[in-house]
Amino acid sequence: MKFALLLFGSLFFSTQANAQAFARNWDAWYGQLQVGAANGMQQTSPSYALGLYKSVENHGFGLDFGGVTLGESKIIYGTLSASQDLMRLTRNRRSRLYLYGSVGLGLTHLRNPILQDNFLLQGDDMLHAQLGLSPTYFINKDFALQLSGKYQFQALTDFELDRLWSVQLGLFFLLPDFKPF
Repeated sequence: MKFALLLFGSLFFSTQANAQAFARNWDAWYGQLQVGAANGMQQTSPSYALGLYKSVENHGFGLDFGGVTLGESKIIYGTLSASQDLMRLTRNRRSRLYLYGSVGLGLTHLRNPILQDNFLLQGDDMLHAQLGLSPTYFINKDFALQLSGKYQFQALTDFELDRLWSVQLGLFFLLPDFKPF
């Protein structure tokens, strides 16, 4: 019996030690680079996104920029978002796998040769709200693969873009020396 308890204890603690080695930093800055596809205006096209995120315990805040070309329309957007690890709502249990849900607000700029708008960036400038879900798998404590699905709906739309769906795969990585404040 003692041998079984000793074996179970050593396996349990070695598993916990391995999880700790791969746990993300709870108070750090992260960068993100993603590529994928976006759908809007009844078209699908390649898209990209890059971002900067601040992790605080099991939630975070971020600023990301992205773009896509749909037909003759070039779309760029910036979003300020808040995220929460949905697998750990109240406790900071460490793991390799996280499931982040996010909500955000931002600005979208659509440029198309048909538009004759001289306001701001000379195109259709819109406000948007964004909902997202991002499973994230940490390979080590500094580097993760992230699959991100986002739904963005526009307000103040003058042209054809009223919503934008995107699915992207990318890298999520620790910025160890980045300490802006």
